[in-house]
Amino acid sequence: METPRTGSNSGAGRAPARPKTSTVAIGDIHGCGAEFEQLLVLVDRWFPGARTILVGDLFTKGPEPGRVVRAIMDRRAQGHRVDLVCGNHDLRLLGAVVRMQSGASIDLLPRTERVAIEMLQRAGLMREATWLLTEACDRVDVRHPRGTWTVVHGGIDTKLGVEHTPDDVKIHLKAAEGEPNWWEHYNGSEGLIIVGHRPVREPIVLRGENGVPYFANIDTGCAYGGALTAYCIEADQLLQVRGETLPIPGIEVPTAFRGQKSTTG
Repeated sequence: METPRTGSNSGAGRAPARPKTSTVAIGDIHGCGAEFEQLLVLVDRWFPGARTILVGDLFTKGPEPGRVVRAIMDRRAQGHRVDLVCGNHDLRLLGAVVRMQSGASIDLLPRTERVAIEMLQRAGLMREATWLLTEACDRVDVRHPRGTWTVVHGGIDTKLGVEHTPDDVKIHLKAAEGEPNWWEHYNGSEGLIIVGHRPVREPIVLRGENGVPYFANIDTGCAYGGALTAYCIEADQLLQVRGETLPIPGIEVPTAFRGQKSTTG
């Protein structure tokens, strides 16, 4: 586990100020159950009672999707608020579940979704995972009532803004390899936008001249051997847990994380 640090790319550490109310966004979990549990311990330590918002891509690619299901449900049972935002892999997994429920053989499903479903079945949590997937896919973003911040999986069309960006774009927006990322054209006019979807080695937090953050990417590739990252909006603080598992053989690994050794089995 790592000490909380300011939401900057420098990595300079300081003890976080504890706001009266806390909202903590957590990057793409991708089935990394152990890291998710450890990160929640950090969240509770530094920001007790925090509302958590999961930015999407909950279960596929990682080794313990069932553990992620249990952690979400246990947290809610303890009275904590947990909001789910739709990720592209949540849509894909829910689509695969619907196909299977309609009679398709699991062997005909794409490998990434098939492996996640098999692990959830072995854990006896397929029904609960389907509930959570359905909930996630019904919500494309979470926005502060005054519009000061928005959590969305992929991003926004900077010309259209949060309100008018189509849902499909909010979920899937990602630049091709070598092309500028959408946030490089964003000036903060829509408030702070927090995303995942594009895995990066270190979290990216962009700031205006006044030092106020207006963008954060907190997908740090936990399923690829990176880290699982949380960001407290009110305190402008990052929390991280380094990944305990290496990429599972057969999953597509982003360029930034290639060269990691794979897990065996």
